[in-house]
Amino acid sequence: MTERYDLLIIGAGLAGSAMATVLAGGGWDVLLVERDGFPRHKVCGEFISPEAQTTLATLGLKQVVAALQPVPIQRALLVTERGLSLPISLPGTAWGMSRYALDAVLATAAQQCGAHLRTETTVLRYEPCASGYTIHLRGREGPDTVQAHALIAAGGRHTLASLPPRARTQRRARQRVGVKGHFAGVAMPAVVELFFFPGGYAGVSPIEDGRVNVCLLADYTAFARAGRQIDQMLAAAASWNPALGRRLEGGSLVPATAVAVAPVDTGRAARPWDEIACLGDAAAMIPPLCGDGMAMALRSAELCAPLANAYLRGELSLAGWAEQYSRSWHREFASRLRTGRTLEWALSRPLLAAGLMRLGQFAPSLVSYLVQATRGKQ
Repeated sequence: MTERYDLLIIGAGLAGSAMATVLAGGGWDVLLVERDGFPRHKVCGEFISPEAQTTLATLGLKQVVAALQPVPIQRALLVTERGLSLPISLPGTAWGMSRYALDAVLATAAQQCGAHLRTETTVLRYEPCASGYTIHLRGREGPDTVQAHALIAAGGRHTLASLPPRARTQRRARQRVGVKGHFAGVAMPAVVELFFFPGGYAGVSPIEDGRVNVCLLADYTAFARAGRQIDQMLAAAASWNPALGRRLEGGSLVPATAVAVAPVDTGRAARPWDEIACLGDAAAMIPPLCGDGMAMALRSAELCAPLANAYLRGELSLAGWAEQYSRSWHREFASRLRTGRTLEWALSRPLLAAGLMRLGQFAPSLVSYLVQATRGKQ
């Protein structure tokens, strides 16, 4: 007999688990479907901004995360490959916390609210039916089919791209690869640092258990020049920016934490609604240098949850849900996406980046304005 749910969410990351927590906590029968197992490492800057913490508090999840003892961070530092640096004060206290710990605790919180979780399960395809959607899955025990009245995409940038017919119609993205690894034995102050190198940039920040997260974004030319391996890419970035090399001196990569993802496309058009609601990176991806990706994921869940609830209660049509969510999403995120993409473009050009950083040294108010322009409200 086909299992039926009120809501199926593709992806049990930040946005998916937050959404499941709210809707399951409201009495709806929710199924979370996650491609990977838990816990698992994920390419991410692992930087929880003050804005993300505000949303966690609104969703009733801040204390759950605080119990993991994240590292408080109040400052940032930008460093060019030639050593020019720009210190920045953050608009509040951020947290350094691994996705390995964070995603697992949020998925557990969703289950404690009544959500069902299937890990190591892939959504193969879905189609509309009289009661909502028929969703075809493949899990550890083989293929399965379930039905849900509502369906949400929250599994990252490729959630819908691999499903027919989108698999045949995706635009060619700028070819970039994301790489992440944790380092042990690195003396790191409570600051998030951003190091630029030819073809990309790397973010370095402290996380729990005395480790340091290194997450970088590089074009395929740089990745190929480094040797096409995760450890080689991390080592090459450290050699291309001497300040990064000095930061990681004496440290060692923890092999089990090394992961990569490709292609990464921060320039694709935003689609908060693509037949179904899209949360987090499934809707659009802000450049990682902005440090606001996790905040956007959580905030998109906060925006979507009351509309999904109204739809399930029969108080809002599917078209109304689509229109209201798309409007609120663009109002919330469109401006910061434009600003973030412009900043990434400018800072990826050495001469322009040097000029901007020198200007920032003499005009700190401009830096504060640009930082705030890529973020939401605290």
